[in-house]
Amino acid sequence: MLAQARAAHPDTELVRADARALPFAASFDLAVSFGALGHFLPAERPALFAGVHRALRPGGVFAFPLPGPPPLTSRSYWALAGFDLAMRARNAVWRPPFVMYYRTCPLSSVRAGLTAAGFTVTTVPLPTLGQRPDGAPRFRLVVAAKPAKPEDCRSGHVR
Repeated sequence: MLAQARAAHPDTELVRADARALPFAASFDLAVSFGALGHFLPAERPALFAGVHRALRPGGVFAFPLPGPPPLTSRSYWALAGFDLAMRARNAVWRPPFVMYYRTCPLSSVRAGLTAAGFTVTTVPLPTLGQRPDGAPRFRLVVAAKPAKPEDCRSGHVR
């Protein structure tokens, strides 16, 4: 991803770091993630979100697409549930350095975690990525904004 971004935007500074221990402070205007949240256990998300918040300049944005939950009666729901169950069994037996879950990132808990880290959270439907039969978007863009002024954020709560 970085090589493609560098080719498309050669004048842009791009960096790579462990998202669980970002070594930056107020350094970036934008942080993006594509499909990475499923690689973090829910207990790791508070530190992840706090690190991204710390790495962004005031007014910076953390943006990432998040799939909507498939209906309980759909094949997708049960396929994802089966995958997560298999991954939980694999992780319990093998303890790999790489985990992957699909159903640990519902919008409600992601929104709560981002808000607790000090972000203001909005979502934008991404209709170009498809719609479910009920008309709901398959994906939303989560836009987590760091307040423009540090005094607008106290104790992890946005005013």
